[in-house]
Amino acid sequence: MTHITIAAFNIEKNGQSSDPLKQQKVSEFVAFCCNRGVDVIFLCEVHSARVGDYVNFLRSVYSEHYACESLDGGYSNAYVVLHKKSVGFTLSYDQLNHLNRNFLLCTIDGKLGVGFAHFKSGQNGLTRNQIENAAEAMHGMFNGLWAIAGDMNWDMSNFNNLNLPAGSHCASCWPDMTQASGGILDWCLAGNKVTVTPANGYTEFHQDFQTMDGPDHRPVLFDLAF
Repeated sequence: MTHITIAAFNIEKNGQSSDPLKQQKVSEFVAFCCNRGVDVIFLCEVHSARVGDYVNFLRSVYSEHYACESLDGGYSNAYVVLHKKSVGFTLSYDQLNHLNRNFLLCTIDGKLGVGFAHFKSGQNGLTRNQIENAAEAMHGMFNGLWAIAGDMNWDMSNFNNLNLPAGSHCASCWPDMTQASGGILDWCLAGNKVTVTPANGYTEFHQDFQTMDGPDHRPVLFDLAF
């Protein structure tokens, strides 16, 4: 059985003009993931004016073991992804319906599909549509060997209200909330041939990440076995 670790963090428009605590937390998150050897690290809601700063900095610090790439979005909808150079890896993307953000697809070792996105905010039909369409497309391409993570923007307590491929399941690192205004919005959705083991947020991450000061989302970390 093969194991891949993925991590994601909505950094809430973080950039050089951000509060120092916010900047520090993002740097600490990336350092934590890279020191731990996480295979794929996803940052979303990166301010468009700061994408170059992030990519250049991360490449200068972590390029020995990680490749760093970005995907433009609207004003604050850019993505930055780091992935281990030792992992077989290809990237592609598609636009989310009715949104100036994209769905980032990472194909790992030609077998596993891992999608990352910052889905539409709000518990509404468009959020549901985006998640359902992404899951259906992933299932069609990877036949159960897939997972989707990031800022899902759909409360995981309403998971059963989604129309998903048979055997789809979900996991969270946090039992209570992942966003300052409430709800478990940052979680992992997986196909029927992938086992998801979430990190325990309260024991895995430093206490600073539990307060949601600075970025008002909590980071997530998952082990995917297939």
